[in-house]
Amino acid sequence: MRLGVFLEQNISVGGGFQQAYSIVKLLTENPSKNVECVFFVFTRENEEILRRERVSVVRIGFSVRRFLHRAIAKFFRVTCKLFLPFRGYIDDILIQHKIDLVYFLMPSNYAMGLKKHNYIITIWDQCHRDWVEFPEVYANSQFEHREFLYWHTLPKATAILVDSEFSRQKMHERYGVDLERIHVASFFPPKESGEQESSYVDMREKYSIRFPFLFYPAQFWAHKNHVYILEALCLMRSRNLEIAAVFVGNDFGNEAFLKKRVLEMGLKDRVHFLGFVPRSELVAFYKQALALVMPTYFGPTNIPPLEAFSLNCPVCYPNLSDLREQVADGAFLMDLSDPESLCDIVKTLMFDKGMTEQKLAAGRKRLEMYSEQNYLNILQSLFDYYAQFLRCRSV
Repeated sequence: MRLGVFLEQNISVGGGFQQAYSIVKLLTENPSKNVECVFFVFTRENEEILRRERVSVVRIGFSVRRFLHRAIAKFFRVTCKLFLPFRGYIDDILIQHKIDLVYFLMPSNYAMGLKKHNYIITIWDQCHRDWVEFPEVYANSQFEHREFLYWHTLPKATAILVDSEFSRQKMHERYGVDLERIHVASFFPPKESGEQESSYVDMREKYSIRFPFLFYPAQFWAHKNHVYILEALCLMRSRNLEIAAVFVGNDFGNEAFLKKRVLEMGLKDRVHFLGFVPRSELVAFYKQALALVMPTYFGPTNIPPLEAFSLNCPVCYPNLSDLREQVADGAFLMDLSDPESLCDIVKTLMFDKGMTEQKLAAGRKRLEMYSEQNYLNILQSLFDYYAQFLRCRSV
C-alpha cells in the first residue's frame, strides 16, 4: 500500500509542526514492509527539512487550481457550484504517485476536495467549541470555518486521530461520528527533547536574564493566557521573590497587548520576549528554567508538558478537568482564576526540593503513557485495517 502523508504547516507554527514532523520521523525510522510512504509538502522549507532526513518527498507548488481549490473550499462552502471544477485537484496528483490512502497530519481543507481517495485525518482539538470567549475563535469567522471543515471531513474519513479519550467522546457527541472511527493517538515528545546534546550555553547570561526564570514556549494568542504569569510576577515582586519569565514563540495578534501590560505593571526587567528560537535553545531553556508554566485554556493535551517531563523540568499546568488528565500528579496545578496559586507553587519550587523532585519523578512516570511506540501501533493497525479493502478493488 502506498500512503500519501501531508505535512502542511511550516516550522514557524511551533507545536503543530513539531508533532507532525515527529510523526514523519516515526514513519521513516520504522518502515513497514506493507506500507510505502510518500510525503507531500507545499513549501520549499518543508521540502528541504524532509530531504535532509532522506525522505521521499513531493512538493506541490503553487498553481491557480490549488489556490482556488483551497480558497473556495474554505470560503465559499463545498456545496457551491464554483467549487466543483476544482474538486479532484489533489486526487490528480495522488493518482500520479499511485497513492492508495491519504494521511493528513493536521485538520486540512484539502480533505474536502478529495473524491477519489479515502483519508485518515488528525484533529488536534475542538477548543472552538470549548472556549468561544477568545477572539481567535469568534473573530473573522474562525468558528464557522472550523465547524464547516469538521462537518465536511469527519463523516467521510476512514479514521480520525484525536489526542485523548475526552476529545473522542466530545467528537462523537458534537459531530455524530461513530466512535469506532475515532482513535486516541496521544501526542508524544520529540525524540530530540531527551537526546539532543550540545555544548552548554548559559541562557540567562546570553539573554541578560537577571533572575531565575519561568519558561513559557507558546505562540502569542489570547487563549495562551500569558497575562496570568504577568499578574503572578507582580505578586511575587511584592513578596520579594525575584523571578523572571521567558516567553518564546511567534506573534498571532496578542504580543503588543502583553508588552503594553508589562510596561504598565513595571515588569520590563523581568519579562523577556525572545520570539521564535531554534530547537537547541528551546531545549536549553527547558533544562535551565525554574519550571515550565503553561496557563493555557486550550487542550485537553499539549506538547510542552511532555517535553518538560522528558527534560526533567518541573511543570505548572491548569487545574482544569480536561487538561489535568494529561499530567495527572506529575505537575503543579494552577488555579487560572487566582495568580496567587502560581506564587505558592513558585515558593514550593524554590524552597521544597523534596516536593519538586516528587513531581519530577511522577512526570517521568506519566511520560510512559505518551510513547512513540503507542502511536506507531495505532497507525499500523489502521493501515492493516484499510489494506483489507484494497484487496476488494482494482483502483
